Amino acid sequence: MSFLEHLEELRRTLVRMAVATLLAMLICFGFTSTLLGLLRRPVEQVWLEHERSHLPAGVSAQDWVSAKDLQFARAGLSAELRVSLQKHFSPAVLVLADAVDFLRAASALPRDRQTSFLRQTGDAEPQRLARALHDAGADLHVGQNSNEPRIMGAFQPGEAFLLSVQLAFFGGVILASPALLYFALSFILPGLLEQEKRVLFRSLGWGVALFLLGCAFAYWAVLPRVLAFFYEYSWSLGIENDWRIGYYLSFAVKLILVFGLIFELPVVLYPLMRFGILTRQRMRRMRPYMLVGSFATALLLAPAPDPGTMLLMALPLYLLYELCLLFAKDGSPGLTTPVPSKSTPNK
Repeated sequence: MSFLEHLEELRRTLVRMAVATLLAMLICFGFTSTLLGLLRRPVEQVWLEHERSHLPAGVSAQDWVSAKDLQFARAGLSAELRVSLQKHFSPAVLVLADAVDFLRAASALPRDRQTSFLRQTGDAEPQRLARALHDAGADLHVGQNSNEPRIMGAFQPGEAFLLSVQLAFFGGVILASPALLYFALSFILPGLLEQEKRVLFRSLGWGVALFLLGCAFAYWAVLPRVLAFFYEYSWSLGIENDWRIGYYLSFAVKLILVFGLIFELPVVLYPLMRFGILTRQRMRRMRPYMLVGSFATALLLAPAPDPGTMLLMALPLYLLYELCLLFAKDGSPGLTTPVPSKSTPNK
């Protein structure tokens, strides 16, 4: 093929990739609410875990949040309306709501006087529970208004629609990743040998699987830990966690995609091993450099500076290298076509 024919083939490949991404985007756009719910789930887990960690034994986080909401909602109601409202809550929530009354009254005093005030309130169940909640450091912010991170707020008229398009794009890229890799390889394959084609096709399947595995690992294991770190750090400084959805969406998606790309390490190493560029001996000699490189990568790319988050990024990266080492061969001959030896000319 001539140079212009190569450009035409490249144009066709890019058009196919764009069409595949667009179709996947349209599918994801129809499930925007579901995708937002999935991204919201780690934040809700962090919030509930924060509530649970500051409660005494025997008090559930859901009951505590309901009690704060009930105490806030019944303020100013008539006695008849209070009775009608409280019929919809369990006895445990009603006792907790009474305890919240005492805690809010104590919060109006200086911190060094709150304990003595709660001791003077009496020895009934709500008062005892209020003292236990105060000793545990229970958070008094109202559950559905102040304490829960409000990541669904839009500050511009078209921000919700633009965020839906952005979310559909990232979701479409992940959904269309098998097709995108296939189209990219289809452009490269005509210039390769048969053995090289087989190696790249195997890499294609493993690449898609590892990319999705990395995204799932980031969503289930890394993202909740990172959010918990930032949430607790802000709370310890007295800063309210009012996370804007645009920044949170960008942060969460970038984190997930970074881990998806990190898990592609075997896809890069496998062809090099099959082509004989990397051997078992050479990879063993590179072990110390790979270990240092894994932690250096985690130090640069980890979204949270705590050691646990960096370890969650560095450890899978190094373990994937060790996994590739198990499949490496000693002195692999490579897949290039051997050059015929020159024969000795006859005199």
